[in-house]
Amino acid sequence: MSQYVSRLGRRSPATPSRLRLHRRPRRVAMLSVHTSPLHQPGTGDAGGMNVYIVELAQRLAAINIEVEIFTRATTAALPPTVELAPGVLVRHVDAGPYEGLAKEDLPAQLCAFTHGVMQAWAGHRPGYYDLVHSHYWLSGHVGWLAAERWGAPLVHAMHTMAKVK
Repeated sequence: MSQYVSRLGRRSPATPSRLRLHRRPRRVAMLSVHTSPLHQPGTGDAGGMNVYIVELAQRLAAINIEVEIFTRATTAALPPTVELAPGVLVRHVDAGPYEGLAKEDLPAQLCAFTHGVMQAWAGHRPGYYDLVHSHYWLSGHVGWLAAERWGAPLVHAMHTMAKVK
C-alpha cells in the first residue's frame, strides 16, 4: 500500500487524492467558481485571480499540459466551452442564475456547480485528469470532492482571505 509522509513526519495510508504524481501531468482541471478567466480584469469580481489563472493555464499549455478551466456560467451568450488558447478550454457550468448573484450567495450554488463539473467529467475514463487545481475557497470545496472522485491530487490556491484582505 502506498504511503505518504505528513508535514509532521507521520506515515499515513495514502488516499487517491494524496498520491504523488509519478510523471508529469498531461491534463489539469482548474476550478474557478466565482469568476471567469474570460472576464475583463477590473470589471465586477474580475481582477488579479483572473490574470493569474489565465497566465498559469497558458504557461502549462505551452509545455504541453492541457488545461480545462471550470467556471460558473454568468451569461447565456457564451457557449458551454470556449477555447481560451491552444490547449486551454474554459467550461461554463450552469449553477444559479446568470446575473444578479452576489459572491456571498455563491455557497448556495456549490452543489449545482459540483454536479455540473461531475457531469462534464462523466464521459471520460478514470484518470482523465492528472491534477485538480482549485482557486479561492469556494472552488476548494468542489476541488476536494472532484479530486476524491477522480483519484487525482488536489492543489489549492486561496488567493485571498477576508481577515488578511
